[in-house]
Amino acid sequence: MPVFGLAVLEIWAAVPAGIALGIPPLEVWLLTVTGSLLGVAVVGFGGGALRGWLARRRGDAILSRSPRLHGVWLRYGVPGWGLVSPLVMAPAMGTAVGLLLGAPKRRLMLWMSAGVVLWTSSLVIAGTVGSNVIHAFSGSWPR
Repeated sequence: MPVFGLAVLEIWAAVPAGIALGIPPLEVWLLTVTGSLLGVAVVGFGGGALRGWLARRRGDAILSRSPRLHGVWLRYGVPGWGLVSPLVMAPAMGTAVGLLLGAPKRRLMLWMSAGVVLWTSSLVIAGTVGSNVIHAFSGSWPR
Protein backbone atom coordinates (compact mmCIF):
# COMPACT_ATOMS: atom_id res chain seq x y z
CA MET A 1 0.00 0.00 0.00
CA PRO A 2 1.44 3.37 -0.93
CA VAL A 3 -0.23 5.09 2.03
CA PHE A 4 1.41 2.73 4.53
CA GLY A 5 4.82 3.19 2.90
CA LEU A 6 4.50 6.96 2.82
CA ALA A 7 3.37 6.98 6.45
CA VAL A 8 6.60 5.28 7.54
CA LEU A 9 8.35 8.34 6.15
CA GLU A 10 5.87 11.20 6.62
CA ILE A 11 2.29 11.72 7.82
CA TRP A 12 1.88 14.86 5.69
CA ALA A 13 2.42 12.80 2.51
CA ALA A 14 0.42 9.71 3.47
CA VAL A 15 -2.90 11.30 4.42
CA PRO A 16 -3.35 13.49 1.31
CA ALA A 17 -2.24 10.60 -0.90
CA GLY A 18 -4.79 8.27 0.66
CA ILE A 19 -7.59 10.79 0.35
CA ALA A 20 -6.61 11.59 -3.25
CA LEU A 21 -6.61 7.87 -4.08
CA GLY A 22 -10.19 7.63 -2.80
CA ILE A 23 -9.35 5.32 0.10
CA PRO A 24 -12.01 5.47 2.85
CA PRO A 25 -10.98 7.88 5.67
CA LEU A 26 -10.90 5.19 8.37
CA GLU A 27 -8.59 3.07 6.24
CA VAL A 28 -6.35 6.09 5.52
CA TRP A 29 -6.19 6.74 9.26
CA LEU A 30 -5.38 3.12 10.08
CA LEU A 31 -2.70 2.78 7.39
CA THR A 32 -1.10 6.09 8.32
CA VAL A 33 -1.04 5.45 12.07
CA THR A 34 0.29 1.93 11.57
CA GLY A 35 2.99 3.04 9.13
CA SER A 36 4.07 5.97 11.27
CA LEU A 37 4.23 3.84 14.41
CA LEU A 38 6.33 1.31 12.52
CA GLY A 39 8.79 4.09 11.72
CA VAL A 40 8.82 5.19 15.38
CA ALA A 41 9.39 1.60 16.53
CA VAL A 42 12.17 0.94 14.02
CA VAL A 43 14.03 4.05 15.13
CA GLY A 44 13.28 3.47 18.81
CA PHE A 45 14.32 -0.16 18.85
CA GLY A 46 16.41 -0.33 15.68
CA GLY A 47 19.68 0.61 17.21
CA GLY A 48 22.15 3.41 17.13
CA ALA A 49 23.18 3.08 13.49
CA LEU A 50 19.77 4.03 12.16
CA ARG A 51 19.39 6.87 14.66
CA GLY A 52 22.86 8.09 13.70
CA TRP A 53 22.00 8.02 10.00
CA LEU A 54 18.77 9.96 10.58
CA ALA A 55 20.56 12.46 12.80
CA ARG A 56 23.26 13.03 10.19
CA ARG A 57 20.63 13.36 7.50
CA ARG A 58 18.52 16.05 9.19
CA GLY A 59 18.78 15.94 12.94
CA ASP A 60 21.88 17.94 13.75
CA ALA A 61 20.46 21.22 12.53
CA ILE A 62 16.77 20.77 13.39
CA LEU A 63 16.80 22.45 16.77
CA SER A 64 19.28 25.12 15.72
CA ARG A 65 17.11 26.01 12.70
CA SER A 66 13.94 26.00 14.71
CA PRO A 67 13.99 27.98 17.93
CA ARG A 68 10.34 27.04 18.49
CA LEU A 69 11.12 23.32 18.53
CA HIS A 70 14.01 23.96 20.88
CA GLY A 71 11.62 25.93 23.09
CA VAL A 72 9.13 23.05 23.07
CA TRP A 73 11.89 20.69 24.17
CA LEU A 74 13.07 22.98 26.96
CA ARG A 75 9.64 23.95 28.21
CA TYR A 76 7.53 20.82 27.78
CA GLY A 77 10.09 18.01 27.61
CA VAL A 78 9.19 14.58 26.30
CA PRO A 79 5.37 15.03 26.30
CA GLY A 80 5.60 18.28 24.34
CA TRP A 81 8.16 16.85 21.94
CA GLY A 82 6.10 13.74 21.32
CA LEU A 83 2.95 15.71 20.64
CA VAL A 84 4.49 18.47 18.49
CA SER A 85 7.28 16.83 16.51
CA PRO A 86 5.00 14.62 14.33
CA LEU A 87 3.36 17.83 13.15
CA VAL A 88 6.59 19.41 11.91
CA MET A 89 8.74 16.44 10.92
CA ALA A 90 8.53 12.76 10.18
CA PRO A 91 7.65 10.78 13.33
CA ALA A 92 10.71 8.56 12.87
CA MET A 93 12.89 11.67 12.66
CA GLY A 94 11.21 13.15 15.73
CA THR A 95 11.90 9.93 17.60
CA ALA A 96 15.56 9.97 16.54
CA VAL A 97 16.02 13.59 17.57
CA GLY A 98 14.20 13.02 20.87
CA LEU A 99 16.48 10.10 21.67
CA LEU A 100 19.54 12.14 20.71
CA LEU A 101 18.35 14.83 23.10
CA GLY A 102 18.29 12.27 25.89
CA ALA A 103 14.62 11.35 26.13
CA PRO A 104 13.88 8.00 27.80
CA LYS A 105 12.95 5.54 25.04
CA ARG A 106 9.69 4.15 26.47
CA ARG A 107 8.34 7.53 27.49
CA LEU A 108 9.28 9.12 24.18
CA MET A 109 7.68 6.33 22.18
CA LEU A 110 4.47 6.63 24.19
CA TRP A 111 4.23 10.36 23.56
CA MET A 112 5.27 10.00 19.91
CA SER A 113 2.44 7.48 19.49
CA ALA A 114 -0.01 9.95 21.01
CA GLY A 115 1.27 12.67 18.66
CA VAL A 116 0.95 10.38 15.64
CA VAL A 117 -2.65 9.54 16.53
CA LEU A 118 -3.49 13.20 17.24
CA TRP A 119 -2.06 14.63 14.00
CA THR A 120 -3.15 11.77 11.78
CA SER A 121 -6.69 12.13 13.13
CA SER A 122 -6.61 15.89 12.57
CA LEU A 123 -5.27 15.57 9.03
CA VAL A 124 -7.73 12.85 8.04
CA ILE A 125 -10.67 14.88 9.36
CA ALA A 126 -9.47 18.09 7.68
CA GLY A 127 -8.71 16.28 4.44
CA THR A 128 -12.03 14.50 4.35
CA VAL A 129 -14.01 17.66 5.11
CA GLY A 130 -11.98 19.61 2.57
CA SER A 131 -12.45 16.95 -0.08
CA ASN A 132 -16.21 16.87 0.55
CA VAL A 133 -16.43 20.66 0.31
CA ILE A 134 -14.51 20.67 -2.97
CA HIS A 135 -16.72 17.93 -4.38
CA ALA A 136 -19.87 19.71 -3.20
CA PHE A 137 -18.90 22.94 -4.96
CA SER A 138 -17.74 21.17 -8.10
CA GLY A 139 -21.02 19.28 -8.42
CA SER A 140 -19.63 15.81 -7.77
CA TRP A 141 -19.70 13.82 -4.57
CA PRO A 142 -17.02 11.54 -3.19
CA ARG A 143 -17.36 7.80 -3.47
